[in-house]
Amino acid sequence: MEKRKGAYWHIYPTFAQARKAIWEGFTADGNRILDLVFPREIVKSRNETEMKIELRNGTIWRLIGSDKIEVVGAGPVGVVFSEYAMANPLAWNLIAPMLMENSGWAAFITTPRGHNHAYELYQLAKQNPADWFCELQTLRDTKAYDPEKTIASERASGRPEALIRQEYLCDWSAANVGSVWGDLLEALENRGGVADFEHERDGVYTSWDLGHTDATAIWFWRLNEHRLPDIIDHYEAIGKPMSHYFQAVDSKGYTYVKHWLPHDAKAKTLQTGSSIVEQALAHWGYQVEIAPRLSLSDGIQAGRWLLQQPIRFHSRCETGLKALKHYHYDYDEETKAFSMRPDHDWSSHSADSFRYMSVVVQHSEKMSRPTPKEREKTLDYQKPLLGQITMNEWWNMLEMSRE
Repeated sequence: MEKRKGAYWHIYPTFAQARKAIWEGFTADGNRILDLVFPREIVKSRNETEMKIELRNGTIWRLIGSDKIEVVGAGPVGVVFSEYAMANPLAWNLIAPMLMENSGWAAFITTPRGHNHAYELYQLAKQNPADWFCELQTLRDTKAYDPEKTIASERASGRPEALIRQEYLCDWSAANVGSVWGDLLEALENRGGVADFEHERDGVYTSWDLGHTDATAIWFWRLNEHRLPDIIDHYEAIGKPMSHYFQAVDSKGYTYVKHWLPHDAKAKTLQTGSSIVEQALAHWGYQVEIAPRLSLSDGIQAGRWLLQQPIRFHSRCETGLKALKHYHYDYDEETKAFSMRPDHDWSSHSADSFRYMSVVVQHSEKMSRPTPKEREKTLDYQKPLLGQITMNEWWNMLEMSRE
């Protein structure tokens, strides 16, 4: 930073993690990390809100989260990713062209988290030693503390073996520790459920999760011969107005049946004074509906049900699939157990929109089976599924199916 004036970024998975780990962090002997790295003799100014430090030579260093990349200004000449395996993979896709333009560099520090985007980058680095420096150091290599004693102690305390292999032995194969759907996604891939396949461009549905200050994620799907979804596309962006997402959906060139929005789409925004569902209705009219509302746990179970059905993901859904694989429960060090709620990170938005889709499909599948009481009634269960029924009919059918 002294030799080359420019912008330098240190990136954590989230903005909040960056603040806690570095900006507010202390060393073991009680010194502020930032005071040691940036002594006041070289610092011109420090911005607490933006976590930004300007040096006397004009260089700017800042801490950011991979969840906020799109709102950051001028491109960097040097970037460090901390815990890259937990970061949003879209961040590197956005930053790489900036570094290329600026003849900059990047460094990645991480603990393995299965065969995800960090593993792919690690393999790329190993295969290209002329362009990359790559090193893997386990506790047995560094001997930062006694390896065998530490591992034995962790096992005795009840820490899961997969976590031990991850944290201390840098084992990439210890995949999907605490993953919500990882086992089912692996089985789906093994049966050929992720592929390039031909499909029509009409009869398409979308399912949304709305990020008011972060990411909005959208899945695109069609019903196959089993009346279950072929998931044909995925889109996600951060910090964009709703007009951006309307345009992104329209530009796909699909012919839509219905756009399923979550319940929080009913809330009015301060910026526009109208709700997102009102904006969507103004744009698409009758094609907009609100998805059935279920608890988080019921939604997760609906996702597990759907992943066990004969469904397919098109390979263009790669980014969304990475999010579904990463979606995981937190591990509580005190209770030595995984929490009941998934961690809210970059993967949550695509996972939530997948939950909403699963709920819509599962409920429609249940409601398309007439009960004995209804077999003699005239309600037409042969209407195009999810297409031309109204919300009132939808909920009436739901109540009847519960009787």
